Amino acid sequence: MKNYPASSPLLKRLLVPAMLGLCFHAVAAAAPAPVQSQASYEAALEPLSSSPAYVLIQVADGSNASPRPVCTTANFLLGAIHQEYGLGHAPAEAGKAVQIAREHADHVFRFQRQAALDNVRTRYTEADLAAARALLAPLADDEVRAKFSSLYAKDRLPTKGYATDAIACALIERGFSPKMADLSGQVFIER
Repeated sequence: MKNYPASSPLLKRLLVPAMLGLCFHAVAAAAPAPVQSQASYEAALEPLSSSPAYVLIQVADGSNASPRPVCTTANFLLGAIHQEYGLGHAPAEAGKAVQIAREHADHVFRFQRQAALDNVRTRYTEADLAAARALLAPLADDEVRAKFSSLYAKDRLPTKGYATDAIACALIERGFSPKMADLSGQVFIER
């Protein structure tokens, strides 16, 4: 095997991309996941209504998988907890599901059962999320609030063609507490 000096152009061509790849991977792995405030998260859990609030959680498949961020409505999260723990829907068991959700202060859930995972599956792509972030980026917080506090089309930011859950996720990342309108399915923010 041939030895190359440390300043060899061939060695640099081989090592530089490998080192950059390792650095990128380390930075990506260390990047914090988006977080929803605890107050917004807990408010989303109760009271449940026909206009459910969104939560930003981390979901892992089993105990060894890395968690991935998922924006979904609180009722889907609670449904996943019901599936995972074999809970019924009597008031005491519904209260137990909320208690379990609150005990996960880190918002990380490791579900073993496929039915639970199916309940909190991601319903948007990374491209959908990037598009939603780009849509909101030029707007100040008061403009975002104004454009999402009404359900009247003339007052709203046009979001046709955008994934609803991705819009909700981008709003949570901006510090808002979005909900899903019960009749239209639109994402809105209460004033």
